[in-house]
Parts: sequence; structure tokens; C-alpha cells
Amino acid sequence: MDIKKIRAELKSRNKESREAAVDQLAFAQDPETIPDLIRILEKDREESVRRRAALALARIGSEECVDALYEAAKKDSDDETRRNASIALGNLGDERAILPLYEFYTSPRRETFSDNLDRARVHKVLIELSEKKAQRSIEELVEWRKGRIKIND
Repeated sequence: MDIKKIRAELKSRNKESREAAVDQLAFAQDPETIPDLIRILEKDREESVRRRAALALARIGSEECVDALYEAAKKDSDDETRRNASIALGNLGDERAILPLYEFYTSPRRETFSDNLDRARVHKVLIELSEKKAQRSIEELVEWRKGRIKIND
């Protein structure tokens, strides 16, 4: 796998080429590509490319990307990108993911395959964060997080 060549594809005008490059970088899990993926997450004009970048950063799993994921979880214009960034943040154990994930978890259901899949992913991350933060339930985890926000304000 030629990482240099793949990184060059991130600058392609073709959306599908950029999507494929992000997917290949996710598969390669090369920490040196994190700045490239952060740039894509923050600046790419295509939602589908940004969505993939969030997932790629989660797969690489570095603390270097948590702030970029948090910003995307808060501010990206695309719901799915925000959700992917929140899931990625939660997979990295960052407590800032709790409230955005819970908001999605409690939102009205859409009877689609992707909604069900996303809910399963979000539920898994919330359960893992509950265990990591020594909380007995997702609801207790949410209350714990709200209390931490008040203390730190």
C-alpha cells in the first residue's frame, strides 16, 4: 500500500476518489495520516468524505484527534458526520461524547436500516462509557456528565 499516493488522492476533485483514499487510510491505520484526516474532517466540502474521515480517525484511535472529533460532533452541518464524530470520540473514551450520543439515542426513531445500525453503535458506546466511568446505567452516565459540566464551568 503506497500511503504517499493515497494521501495525494485526498486532494482529488473527485469525491469518490477522496472517499476511497480515506477508506484506504482507515484500513492502513497509519498514525502519520492523522493530520490529513483531521483536515478532511474539518474542511472537505462533501459530507460523505467527512463522515468517512471521522470513522477513519476512530479506527486509528489516537488522542491526537479528539479535539477535531469534538468540534465536528458539535458543529458539522451534517447529522451523520456529527454522529460518526461522536461515536469516534466515545470509542476513544472521551466523556464529551456522552451528551451528543444520548441526544441521538433518545431522538425519535426512523424505521430505516441505517438508523437501527447507528442506534446499536451508539448504545454500545454509551454502555462502554458507563462501565468505564463506573456508572450503572446510561441515564446515570448522562447525569454524571451533566454534573461534571457544572463543576467545570
